Amino acid sequence: MQTLTWRVVGAAAQGVSHLEADLPCQDAQLSRIMSDGTVLLAVADGAGSAARSQEGSRCVVEQALDTLATALDAQSPADEAAWRAVMTSAFATAHTALNELAATAQVSPRLFATTLTVAVLTEAWLVLGHLGDGCAVVQSADGRLFTAVRPQRGEYVNTTYFLPHALDHLELAVYTGPIQAIALTTDGLLRLALALPELEPYPRFFDPLFAFASDFTDQATAETQLVAFLTSERVSSRTEDDKTLVIAARPRSVAAPVTPTELATSTTEEQSHADLP
Repeated sequence: MQTLTWRVVGAAAQGVSHLEADLPCQDAQLSRIMSDGTVLLAVADGAGSAARSQEGSRCVVEQALDTLATALDAQSPADEAAWRAVMTSAFATAHTALNELAATAQVSPRLFATTLTVAVLTEAWLVLGHLGDGCAVVQSADGRLFTAVRPQRGEYVNTTYFLPHALDHLELAVYTGPIQAIALTTDGLLRLALALPELEPYPRFFDPLFAFASDFTDQATAETQLVAFLTSERVSSRTEDDKTLVIAARPRSVAAPVTPTELATSTTEEQSHADLP
């Protein structure tokens, strides 16, 4: 089987409100490209009210991707039902890991509360698991943008669902066919990334980001540039929360790569009307 080539870049940045309050970044992101070209991505947003949520967010992204990698090394799922089972197992493992973390520390699991969004990309499948108020936006092979998983809203205003206490709200999404790019974000970027209340992607936010991810040649430089974008005045003036973004994109040939400056000046209030698949 031909191995896919993907470029993957991710970063998490401390929000303005956390800087002012001397709080750590409670977000986490992680990615992995397996030997057969399968891409694993995860982002998590620790609950602001949970004292040790930065530990929780790091724990769940690591556990979810470790579980997926082990399962996919053993056998690649052949159908949608099998993919759903594998993703459900990854979230169940993350749920268990948070409870074990709390038991070891002899504290309530609520102190580690966190959201979690996970994606698996292969040549034929895009599989997502989602719990919380993050989102995933996809650029299809023909360049269209669509929101693959949408932020979840809880029972009350400005609330959402967190591990380890809301596993029954897990959402799964399975798509077939190749894609060009995908971005996972935490809720700190939602006002910049999605048009509310429709939750459709802003092309002038995502198109330059996907071009940037497709074009970069040095991993360390790309990560530094993405952090600079997330902490730029243009972004920070629109959101005080922690901001996390992880992107996977197929390489493409372009005359001039997109620069971080172009990224930082591409955010707009214009709304996308991309059709959903």
